[in-house]
Amino acid sequence: MLGLLGIEFVMKTGGQARLGLRRSRLGRAGFSLIEILLVVAVIAVISGLAMTYLGGAAENSRNLVARQQQVQLQTALDAWITAQASGTAGLNFVRSSKYSTDPGAMLTNLAPYLRDTNIFSVSAGGVSSSALSGIGKTLQFSSWSNGSYPKVLMQ
Repeated sequence: MLGLLGIEFVMKTGGQARLGLRRSRLGRAGFSLIEILLVVAVIAVISGLAMTYLGGAAENSRNLVARQQQVQLQTALDAWITAQASGTAGLNFVRSSKYSTDPGAMLTNLAPYLRDTNIFSVSAGGVSSSALSGIGKTLQFSSWSNGSYPKVLMQ
């Protein structure tokens, strides 16, 4: 007989192995308290590792969505500047007379270039969304000096 945690492999006379539980003194089959506690401990460790992994995945996904929203706003800003500077107006005209770091004004200007304007809102700190609020950040429009290009910053 080979035993492992109360489970024994018993050889029958025909040479075939069968799996059986050890019988207690009272004649009933069962597991000891230590065996049950060991199984519960293993399950607790595995679930703790899984929760740690899943918690990190949720944080990574919030950061990813916020970064995608920053890229979406930057792409809309690039399209708006291109449209405003086309024709006789140049970049200097757009920079000096149309561009603003005010989030409300710029979000209104960029609305035609955004796929979904409902995800963005104007807050005291800049442009916000549910994903950005989840990580405690906002998007802001950088200043546009001569020789540079405006950026959407996550702060």
